[in-house]
Amino acid sequence: MALTTVAKVRGIASNLSSLEDSTIEMYIDDAVLELEDFRYDEKYQEKLERYMAAHLGTLDKPKPTDKMLGPMRNMYPNRTGQEGLKLTEYGKEVLRILRKCNGPAMVVFS
Repeated sequence: MALTTVAKVRGIASNLSSLEDSTIEMYIDDAVLELEDFRYDEKYQEKLERYMAAHLGTLDKPKPTDKMLGPMRNMYPNRTGQEGLKLTEYGKEVLRILRKCNGPAMVVFS
Protein backbone atom coordinates (compact mmCIF):
# COMPACT_ATOMS: atom_id res chain seq x y z
CA MET A 1 0.00 0.00 0.00
CA ALA A 2 1.32 3.40 -0.98
CA LEU A 3 2.11 6.01 1.63
CA THR A 4 2.31 8.95 -0.75
CA THR A 5 -0.65 10.76 -2.34
CA VAL A 6 -1.58 12.37 -5.62
CA ALA A 7 -1.49 15.79 -3.94
CA LYS A 8 2.07 15.22 -2.68
CA VAL A 9 3.29 14.14 -6.11
CA ARG A 10 1.68 17.19 -7.71
CA GLY A 11 3.20 19.33 -4.95
CA ILE A 12 6.73 18.56 -6.13
CA ALA A 13 6.07 18.10 -9.87
CA SER A 14 4.10 21.01 -11.32
CA ASN A 15 4.56 19.54 -14.82
CA LEU A 16 2.11 16.80 -13.78
CA SER A 17 -0.65 19.18 -12.67
CA SER A 18 -2.74 18.62 -15.82
CA LEU A 19 -2.80 14.83 -15.44
CA GLU A 20 -5.84 12.98 -14.15
CA ASP A 21 -5.67 11.69 -10.58
CA SER A 22 -5.97 8.13 -11.90
CA THR A 23 -2.84 8.60 -14.02
CA ILE A 24 -0.80 9.84 -11.07
CA GLU A 25 -2.20 6.99 -8.95
CA MET A 26 -0.87 4.60 -11.59
CA TYR A 27 2.59 6.20 -11.29
CA ILE A 28 2.39 5.84 -7.51
CA ASP A 29 1.47 2.15 -7.83
CA ASP A 30 4.38 1.66 -10.24
CA ALA A 31 6.72 3.49 -7.84
CA VAL A 32 5.75 1.17 -4.97
CA LEU A 33 6.44 -1.82 -7.19
CA GLU A 34 9.80 -0.45 -8.39
CA LEU A 35 10.97 0.27 -4.84
CA GLU A 36 10.25 -3.27 -3.58
CA ASP A 37 13.68 -4.48 -4.72
CA PHE A 38 15.62 -1.87 -2.75
CA ARG A 39 16.61 -1.75 0.90
CA TYR A 40 16.12 1.54 2.70
CA ASP A 41 15.12 2.94 6.06
CA GLU A 42 11.31 2.92 6.36
CA LYS A 43 11.32 6.57 7.37
CA TYR A 44 12.12 7.39 3.71
CA GLN A 45 9.38 5.25 2.15
CA GLU A 46 6.80 8.00 1.50
CA LYS A 47 9.44 10.35 0.11
CA LEU A 48 10.89 7.64 -2.13
CA GLU A 49 7.41 6.78 -3.43
CA ARG A 50 6.65 10.46 -4.07
CA TYR A 51 9.88 11.14 -5.95
CA MET A 52 9.77 7.86 -7.88
CA ALA A 53 6.18 8.57 -8.99
CA ALA A 54 7.19 12.10 -10.05
CA HIS A 55 10.13 10.62 -11.94
CA LEU A 56 7.94 8.12 -13.79
CA GLY A 57 5.38 10.80 -14.64
CA THR A 58 8.05 13.19 -15.84
CA LEU A 59 9.42 10.58 -18.22
CA ASP A 60 6.00 10.67 -19.93
CA LYS A 61 5.35 14.40 -19.50
CA PRO A 62 8.73 16.18 -19.36
CA LYS A 63 9.32 19.61 -17.90
CA PRO A 64 10.35 22.23 -20.46
CA THR A 65 13.81 23.63 -19.77
CA ASP A 66 13.36 26.80 -21.83
CA LYS A 67 10.32 28.81 -22.88
CA MET A 68 10.23 31.75 -25.26
CA LEU A 69 7.44 34.10 -26.15
CA GLY A 70 7.15 35.32 -29.71
CA PRO A 71 7.82 32.35 -31.91
CA MET A 72 6.52 29.72 -29.49
CA ARG A 73 9.24 27.33 -28.44
CA ASN A 74 9.63 24.76 -25.70
CA MET A 75 12.91 22.98 -25.18
CA TYR A 76 13.04 19.69 -23.32
CA PRO A 77 16.04 18.07 -21.68
CA ASN A 78 18.34 16.14 -23.98
CA ARG A 79 18.07 12.47 -23.05
CA THR A 80 20.99 11.28 -25.15
CA GLY A 81 23.48 9.30 -23.13
CA GLN A 82 21.39 9.28 -19.94
CA GLU A 83 19.60 6.31 -18.47
CA GLY A 84 17.34 5.33 -15.65
CA LEU A 85 16.86 7.51 -12.64
CA LYS A 86 19.45 10.01 -13.82
CA LEU A 87 16.99 11.33 -16.43
CA THR A 88 15.01 13.55 -14.06
CA GLU A 89 15.63 15.66 -10.98
CA TYR A 90 13.15 13.42 -9.15
CA GLY A 91 15.04 10.26 -10.10
CA LYS A 92 18.27 11.85 -8.95
CA GLU A 93 16.66 12.48 -5.55
CA VAL A 94 15.63 8.80 -5.37
CA LEU A 95 19.24 7.85 -6.07
CA ARG A 96 20.50 10.27 -3.41
CA ILE A 97 18.22 8.78 -0.75
CA LEU A 98 19.08 5.20 -1.69
CA ARG A 99 22.79 6.00 -1.54
CA LYS A 100 22.28 7.67 1.84
CA CYS A 101 20.65 4.49 3.15
CA ASN A 102 22.94 1.95 1.48
CA GLY A 103 26.17 3.68 0.51
CA PRO A 104 27.24 4.50 -3.05
CA ALA A 105 28.40 0.98 -3.89
CA MET A 106 24.93 -0.47 -3.21
CA VAL A 107 23.08 1.59 -5.82
CA VAL A 108 24.56 1.41 -9.28
CA PHE A 109 22.69 2.73 -12.31
CA SER A 110 24.38 3.44 -15.60
